[in-house]
Amino acid sequence: MRVFLRSALLILLDLIIVTISYLVALWMRYDFSFLNRASFLLLIDYLPVISLVYLVLYKMFKVDKTLWKVASIEEAFRIGVSVLFSAVIVGLIFIAMRVEIPRSIHIIAFLLIILFTETTRFLYRINRMFLSFQQQNEPDLINTLIIGAGKAGSMLVREILDNDNYKNKIIGYIDDDLYKSGKLVSGFPVLGTTNQIGQVVKEKHINHILIAMPSVSIKRQNDIIKGCYETGVKTEILTRSSDMINQPSKKINVRNLSIEDLLGRKEIILDNQGISNLIASSVVLVTGAGGSIGSEICRQIAKYKPTKLILMDICENSIYELHNELEYMISERDLPSNIEIISLITSIRDSKAVNELLKKNQVDIVFHAAAHKHVPLMEKTPAEAIKNNIFGSFNMIEASMNHRVKLFVSISTDKAVNPTNVMGATKRFVEKMIQSFGKDSETKFVAVRFGNVLGSSGSVIPVFKKQIEAGGPVTVTHKDIIRYFMTIPEAVSLVLQAATFGNGGEIFVLEMGEPVKILELAEKMIKLSGFKPYEDIEIKFVGLRPGEKLYEELLMSEEGMRATSNDLIYIAKPMEITSEDVLAELSYLKSVIECNRNKDEIIHALQKTVSTFNHKK
Repeated sequence: MRVFLRSALLILLDLIIVTISYLVALWMRYDFSFLNRASFLLLIDYLPVISLVYLVLYKMFKVDKTLWKVASIEEAFRIGVSVLFSAVIVGLIFIAMRVEIPRSIHIIAFLLIILFTETTRFLYRINRMFLSFQQQNEPDLINTLIIGAGKAGSMLVREILDNDNYKNKIIGYIDDDLYKSGKLVSGFPVLGTTNQIGQVVKEKHINHILIAMPSVSIKRQNDIIKGCYETGVKTEILTRSSDMINQPSKKINVRNLSIEDLLGRKEIILDNQGISNLIASSVVLVTGAGGSIGSEICRQIAKYKPTKLILMDICENSIYELHNELEYMISERDLPSNIEIISLITSIRDSKAVNELLKKNQVDIVFHAAAHKHVPLMEKTPAEAIKNNIFGSFNMIEASMNHRVKLFVSISTDKAVNPTNVMGATKRFVEKMIQSFGKDSETKFVAVRFGNVLGSSGSVIPVFKKQIEAGGPVTVTHKDIIRYFMTIPEAVSLVLQAATFGNGGEIFVLEMGEPVKILELAEKMIKLSGFKPYEDIEIKFVGLRPGEKLYEELLMSEEGMRATSNDLIYIAKPMEITSEDVLAELSYLKSVIECNRNKDEIIHALQKTVSTFNHKK
């Protein structure tokens, strides 16, 4: 009822404007007098016809649906077109009916209606803009600098000006377009380029920076983020311009600077058509689907329209949550509606269950992400690591061959390179199985090796966050320890791309960029949380954990690399090993585990089967 009443009042106002405009047009035509009484009375008689024409055209163009608070150029154009058509039709009616009124009044009335109607629509916004600029002088506002004077920056400024909840005083913009330098954008000056961020922050006493340059390259964005971070000023970032269009809310689209931003990212270019050709209309099984890597594999695979996506894990809670998430995305049309999501609580150690699963569902592709991966825990229980990571993987490999799976992709780790711990050694053994069984099988077996992923359950970053929230200390194992990092979505997207390159037996290695010192990572995370390292939050060195390296390698020294068509994916040199050798080693490991529960002897057996395993206690 309220909407109907508002629409009725608006159309009534518009028709009053039409009536007044035609009367004023006649008045102006006769030199601001109504001496021509006959024309005046004749126009009065035809005002209902004029109003009816405008009413019909206004309703057709939905002029009465205007939201004054967000009236735009598109709205102005729609009003202009509707008034033009109405004026032309009224003019033709007058000609057809031989109404003896000067034709020029239609032109004058057209211009007056445009002027008055547009003014009523934009008066609210003009008033809001005037008040917003007045409010910018309030003393309790935060001096704010916008990085980027393009469309995203302008939209961000408009949101801040229109929304009283935000206490930001816009000082100006920074933009690399020299043409904009010194000019005004949305009423605020462009103060310099991104090379001058530090200088502008100091001179203008900036307390808050908002980065709104989503269209620049990732490398350039990394440089800008680094420059803002070095000022020590609170910084927030708008990452995608599409978010501002689809969800016009500053709180949703502008987020605090994160440690992921400071680590820098490479731009990832994918052959989406190639990935789609691989996955579309296929039955895909993901083991370890509830984990951080497995769950992201499921999310990304679902976008490429498999007919069936099977989530397999031994942990029921994580699978339950992921299943609900995917079903919700399907209901919201974020994912294709014809995907069948199947969740199964099954262990990769159960050979019979695995074979039944693959047979029943006629699986085409397996992404094998299930594994025990926590290094210290596997050092304490090497038998469990071998049973799960090696024999569980063998069950998956054997079942895939038995039931003619087209492609098997195993998720590996940089810890498999010259392993110094049990977990890394078991993953290296899986790589041996992938290469040996991939030579003569109908199933294509490949492995994808990469380093640490940010935010995973085993990552150091969630640990640091909890320690900072607790007030410290932040524990670092060694002052010189370094690691490679990549975000989970980036790593998974490259896994999918690598899968399209597989011919069988390859170990794909992802380019992880520059290694990161964990100490510097801890210091940056403390600063981002608003504290000072070593003063507000202590950093404590606790020593390397059992089996832990100071640095991880992505390639073994004897492997070398071969490039692919994607400059972030390489292929390691294959190992000279046969499936018969691997089967013999599996038999040996099984006998040791079954006959001997001594931890040292089990580790010794693992060293005999993985020649590069140099165990560090």
